Amino acid sequence: MVRLLAAAGTLLFTVWAMATVLAPPPLMSGSEFFPLAMHNSWTHLVTFSSGDYLYYMTETVIKDNMPLLDRKSYVVAEEYEPLTTTAPQAKSTVAYFRKDGFLHRYPWLDSDDGNQVWDTKLGQGTEQVLPSPYRGNTSWHIGLQTNAWPINGGQNMTSSAKAWIDPEEVHVPAGVFRNCLRVETTTASAFADPKKIFIGYQLLHVEWYAPGVGLVRAISSEGEGTPIKSLTELLWYNVEK
Repeated sequence: MVRLLAAAGTLLFTVWAMATVLAPPPLMSGSEFFPLAMHNSWTHLVTFSSGDYLYYMTETVIKDNMPLLDRKSYVVAEEYEPLTTTAPQAKSTVAYFRKDGFLHRYPWLDSDDGNQVWDTKLGQGTEQVLPSPYRGNTSWHIGLQTNAWPINGGQNMTSSAKAWIDPEEVHVPAGVFRNCLRVETTTASAFADPKKIFIGYQLLHVEWYAPGVGLVRAISSEGEGTPIKSLTELLWYNVEK
C-alpha cells in the first residue's frame, strides 16, 4: 500500500512538472510597452472638462543618459499646445528608468529650451508606471509626496495599480491597436491648504499601452460611472524599432 501511494505521488508530481514546463507563457510576456530611445516622440490629443481645455501634447525623449537615483534615465520633455482660448500653454519635464521589473517615472525635473535639465527636488519618490518587461497580470502600490503645491501646504498621494492584456481593440486617430497593456490606477490624494486643512479626493486613471508603441489611450474619472475628466488619444508617433 505504501509503495502504491508513493508511486501515485511520483506520477502526480511528474504530471504537474510536465504541465508547468509545457504551459504557454502569458500573452505578450517579455514585451515592452513604452519604448524609450533618443528622439522617440508621441503626439496625443488631450481633452479636459468636456472640451473646455483642449491640447496637443507632444512628448519627446531629449536625453538617454541622465544619472538619477543610481540609474541612467531617459528624460522626456512634455509640451502642451493649447487648442482653445481657455487652455493655458504648459510644459513639463520628467524622467523614466527601469528598476525591479517596473518602468519608473520621476516627475520632479525642469528644463530650459537648451535642454538643460535639473532636479527641482520639489518632491520625493517615483511612480511605477507599468511592468517592464511585462511578465503577466501584475498589481502594485505607488506612493509620492510633494511640497510643491499648494504653497505652504503639501500633498500626499497613495495609489494602487494593476495591469493585464486587454483583449479588446483600441481605436484612436493613430490607428487600431491590439493586445494593449491595460493599466488601471486608483489614486487617493490629500492636500493641505495654508491653514493645514486637509482635503481629499479619488481618481481612477485607465491607460492602454500598445506593444512597441507606447501610450495610445487614457481616461481619467472619479470612478466607474462618473463623468470623464480627461481623455487622451494618440495622433502620431515616431518610435525607433
